[in-house]
Amino acid sequence: MNSKLKQSIVNVNKNAIVTVLGFSLVMTLSLSALAKSPILGVTLTAPQIMTVMQIKLEQAVNADQILGFKRIVTRLDLDKDGKLSFKEWAEHHSTPNSHFYKNPAGINGFFVGADLNGDDFITSDEYAWQRIITDEAKRIYFSWDKNRDRRVTQDEFLRNVVVRDKIVAESIFRRLDTNSNGELFLPEYLRVWVGWVHTGRHLGSLD
Repeated sequence: MNSKLKQSIVNVNKNAIVTVLGFSLVMTLSLSALAKSPILGVTLTAPQIMTVMQIKLEQAVNADQILGFKRIVTRLDLDKDGKLSFKEWAEHHSTPNSHFYKNPAGINGFFVGADLNGDDFITSDEYAWQRIITDEAKRIYFSWDKNRDRRVTQDEFLRNVVVRDKIVAESIFRRLDTNSNGELFLPEYLRVWVGWVHTGRHLGSLD
């Protein structure tokens, strides 16, 4: 084999190696970028998801509604110490006309979610915040539930959610679907949603 031919083979091999290495580098960088891309919902934080979902929280209620929430605490506060104990809260919901009648999971879930500082009491502001959060969350949930069977399938979610990017919407659905059965039930959804709202957000006085 003459020297020119040998050199040509060497050059081809070098180019092939460079091309392969270059392709590998591009693929590595692309996969790295893909894994970190917020566009795909892979690394969306809870506050980012809430922004994407266009929640309004206190901006969606007026002063009279907030006052109405606070008056509920005043009415249920049997010892008049300005806050609700779990006993007071549970006692109210032991009556047939109450929202959580015969629903101990609901009684406990609402109380724990409302107790923002973890002191085992609910203040009027804490109760108002929990109502603002859960009332909006339920309105959103039932806007997805088009056939009114009190469950939201992935198809219903993708067709009705405000998120236009399908990949982002699918990612959000998977995070809401904690038991991975392809459907969202209201308690399951609320547990995740309330946690997302609380994350990185200061829920202070509503005065």
